[in-house]
Parts: sequence; C-alpha cells; structure tokens
Amino acid sequence: MLIYELIVFPVDGPLTADEAAAAIEKLAGGWQIGLRRDHRLDAFEARIEEAFPGILKADEAHRPFEFDAMRHHVFVGIPWESAEMVGAIVAEAAWSTGVAVFDPDRHLVGLPAPMADAPLSVEGIKDLMVATRDEGEAGAN
Repeated sequence: MLIYELIVFPVDGPLTADEAAAAIEKLAGGWQIGLRRDHRLDAFEARIEEAFPGILKADEAHRPFEFDAMRHHVFVGIPWESAEMVGAIVAEAAWSTGVAVFDPDRHLVGLPAPMADAPLSVEGIKDLMVATRDEGEAGAN
C-alpha cells in the first residue's frame, strides 16, 4: 500500500525545504533515548486527537492512518485515498499550534504561524498520487 508521508517537528525559526530535510534526517537517525520529549508537539497532538478521536491511543490496526509520536517529531503516514483530506488537517494543526510540517514527497516545508501566513498547501498531492500510480503501473509492465 502506498502512503503519503508528513513529518511534524518543532522549529525555532524559518528554514528551507533542504534545511527541513536535513533536520528530519538528524532527528530520524539520531538516538533519542535519554533525551527529553519536546513538549512543543503536545498542542499539535491534541489538535489531531480532536480531529481523529482515539488516534493517539489506538493500536496501528485500528487507526485510519499511521501516527507515530516520537520525542522530537511526529511521523504521519496516510493512505493515498485520504491524503488530501488528512494532509490538510495535519498541515492546519501544525501551522496553528506552532510546529512545522515537512512533505518529503513534494520536498516542501510548511512553517507555523507567525513564520508563515497559511498552512502548507495540499495543492499538488492529487497530481503526485497520479504520477506515482502511473510510475508503478509502468514498472509492472
């Protein structure tokens, strides 16, 4: 199953998509045991819990999408069929609660308010889904 990925993480200032990718790489590859949790993610997680009641406590088999809260970032893996809808909710929640969201598939970063005037746009996700599906079908032939 193909998933659309978003990574939500706290930032101290504006950064480019390349800088966001490097920061995510460091967070994902780093040893987080023994490090304190970054509580700047708490409001974001609460907002997602409001939109999708039970998602924080449900096991993976009972979640509408993957939602893995780490100490310093949150990984969100969304099935393609709900990527635009869930992506928009995640982007707005990140923007309004003061954390950034990185879209590795489109290599875009959405900064929080007041660093950005609006959440990360979901425009282009549908085109990405079609292109990815077409590439998969071409590779199968």
